[in-house]
Amino acid sequence: MTNFCDVAGLRAKETQILADAGQALGAVYLAGYVVECRLKHFLHLRGIPFPRSGREGHNLRGLWETACFPKPPGHGGLFLAHWGTELRYATELPKGVDADDLLKGGRDLAGWVSTRIRDAGSKARGRSRGVGR
Repeated sequence: MTNFCDVAGLRAKETQILADAGQALGAVYLAGYVVECRLKHFLHLRGIPFPRSGREGHNLRGLWETACFPKPPGHGGLFLAHWGTELRYATELPKGVDADDLLKGGRDLAGWVSTRIRDAGSKARGRSRGVGR
């Protein structure tokens, strides 16, 4: 099985390298995979089935909804609204969309999901020790 947590960490480092090099479109594209991997890690921890390949396997909005997360506000919502795998074929971001705003949104979403992962892990460890029964 893919270790989604490790992959998310690698893609996050690569996202930062691209952003630092002024390659905003590539950075935004990879940021989507950071969010995707974190979402898949969360879903796996919770035992919630999710698509692992094809179009739906990369559908951030679908994965977000599968996790039953609330609609993200601000930059996170902007990121979900504008990110898609079609960015891999783009030469520029959609008109009127700021790369810095999207990158902030991707970081916000990835961080928010990471917190839910830690919470899910803490609850699972507590149950295995008989805590919270």
